[in-house]
Amino acid sequence: MGIHAQRLIAPDGSEMVVLSAADFDRLLEAYEDAEDAVEGMRLLREIEIQGTVPGAVLDAVYDEGITAVLAWRRYRGLSQAELARRAGISQVWLGRNERGMRHGKPRVRAAIAAALDAPQWTLDIGQQEFPNNSRERTPDPAMR
Repeated sequence: MGIHAQRLIAPDGSEMVVLSAADFDRLLEAYEDAEDAVEGMRLLREIEIQGTVPGAVLDAVYDEGITAVLAWRRYRGLSQAELARRAGISQVWLGRNERGMRHGKPRVRAAIAAALDAPQWTLDIGQQEFPNNSRERTPDPAMR
């Protein structure tokens, strides 16, 4: 199943190739498949670098409207006290964070993500859809 092409020289001297429509369609399909494969490899590399989110966490955030931190904690089967201990923060602060009353500095977010074995960016999932989850209501100098 080779491609049958006819080469011609145009009046301006440029080389032209004439293909049957079926051969052209096969070449175009192969090119599009190659583009899809390259995009797939790029996405796989991005996933390896950034990590993924389990469906159970996404379901909890979007279906129940809870914060991603709470969803991840439940997914990991950790108590609030255990997660707070692992992250080096107070349980009271963590509870406020899980209720959307605190967000935390990047270092605190990184500590929570590490304690949850979750990509840090995933802790912000759902906050655009549920803006009350990201509002800070009371200053907490220790965690700001």
